Amino acid sequence: MNNQQCEPFVGLKKGDRFMGLKVRNIRTTRTRESIFESLFELMEEKDFDKITIQNLTERAQINRATFYAHFQDKYELLDEIIKKSAEELIQQHTNGVCAFTKDNMMHLVFAAFEYHQQVKKKCRRNYNKIIPLLSSKLVIALKHYLDLCMQDINSDERTLYAQIYANMINEAVTLHTAEQTKLTERSIAEHIVRMMPSSSE
Repeated sequence: MNNQQCEPFVGLKKGDRFMGLKVRNIRTTRTRESIFESLFELMEEKDFDKITIQNLTERAQINRATFYAHFQDKYELLDEIIKKSAEELIQQHTNGVCAFTKDNMMHLVFAAFEYHQQVKKKCRRNYNKIIPLLSSKLVIALKHYLDLCMQDINSDERTLYAQIYANMINEAVTLHTAEQTKLTERSIAEHIVRMMPSSSE
């Protein structure tokens, strides 16, 4: 399959990144980053269910109107952070190149590992509670990327392959993160790569 440059994921504009990179509206970006970081800090201190909008606005030093201008509630905020984190790490690890190759599949697996590790490090207290959300957003991001990589395959097969590999990566990474397997990250990636078609060199 021919390599091609991936378009940014849905929800991301060119030049827009999860944390601290250039976007058109610098003030808006800084506000959102402040809210993101405030949520992570609070999730280190208390359970997510006990975090209030007032906690977030006080920590981010913004008013309630500013918060609601960006997010409907704390659930949408968490959803947005997790979604963009998954998308950005896939972009970083694959250098934005779409290719259904064994080398790129290795990069996808490593992106998934880093995704879980980053979130676990930033909100260890709540990590186990948000694993379902982490998994769902990771699978969606992986499926979208894989679908872009397999445009020369008919749509039915492409959908099936993207679903299979996305779920395989997610399940393997989740098991490893939960310490339910002794396989190393590289070993897991190599096992997944061996299941790919021989034509995906």
